[in-house]
Order: sequence, then C-alpha cells, then structure tokens
Amino acid sequence: MFNITPKIFNEIQEHIHSISDIGRVRRFDKNELICRAGDEPSHLFYMTSGLVKCFYLSEGKEILLRLMTDNSAVLSYSGFITNSPSQEYIECLQPCEGVWIPIKKIENLRVENHGIDMIFRYMAEQHYLSMERRLRMLHHKSSKDRFNYFCDTMEKKIVEQTPMHCIASYLGMTPESFSRMKKNLTN
Repeated sequence: MFNITPKIFNEIQEHIHSISDIGRVRRFDKNELICRAGDEPSHLFYMTSGLVKCFYLSEGKEILLRLMTDNSAVLSYSGFITNSPSQEYIECLQPCEGVWIPIKKIENLRVENHGIDMIFRYMAEQHYLSMERRLRMLHHKSSKDRFNYFCDTMEKKIVEQTPMHCIASYLGMTPESFSRMKKNLTN
C-alpha cells in the first residue's frame, strides 16, 4: 500500500468527511453490481467495508482488473476521468457498505473547496499503484511467483476473503491451473 504521512492522512480524512456529508449511506448485497459496462459515471461509492471486483468480459469470461476492500473509492475510474461510459463491471464479492456520493455534487464542492483535489490526487495515486502492482505481478513468469507476489503485496482481507476463481482470474490463470498450482504449494 501507498504510505502517506499522518498529517496528509488526517487532511485527506477531513476532506473525505466533507464529501461524505453530500452523500448517503448505501449498502450493496453480495453479488450485486455497483456498476455495469455502459453505465455513465454518476456516483462514487466510498466503501467503508466490503470487498469488490472490477472486471470486463472477454469472450464471455471475466477478466479481473482490480480487487478493492475497506476504505476504497469505488467507481469506473477511466469512465470518470474521460466522462464516458464505463467499460467495466464492479461487483460485490461480499456485502458492502459505504457512502454513495453524486459526482456532480463532488464537482461543485471542488469549486468551493480546493482541498478536495487532494482526495482526487490520492485516488489517482491509489488506482495507479494498484494497476502497477498488477502489471508487476503479471510479469512474474511462473504461476507460483505470481501467487506469492499477490499474497505479499495485496491487503490481507483481499488475500484471505477473495474467492479462489477470482484470484485465478486476477493472476491470469484458469481456475484449474490455479488449483493445481495451489495443490503443488502444499505438497
């Protein structure tokens, strides 16, 4: 995870609270979609607890891009940046709770409070680091190396609570090859 100083963290938390004030508490059930491919980016879901997968479909198969857990800004980030429809799905892997915030209200708040840009910079940094971590993981040659890198770099909750078929997709493996690799690790 990205390390920030306590001072910056406190400033971000303060601005998150001001953003939270313009949203409403929302809960999503396990398997519920927060976003579908083709949806316009209208809300940011600041997830305080839960676990989600972000993926796209290729030939009917899910290709996982990101896994996110507690205290994450959940949205189709590329759709948000480009103000275009989402190209990904975001699905809850377990019940999720957080604050559902209209993006238009956030944009209005940004005009009034330039400190809000700190949150957007932090979100961009976190998404970048997440994607870089995934690219580094995919460059490991063996499935065992990819899995070990995943276990070493991901949040503990993601490693322990993500279903195995989702981890396999995230690692670029079929569920069968992932199962064989895990079996060989325990032998």
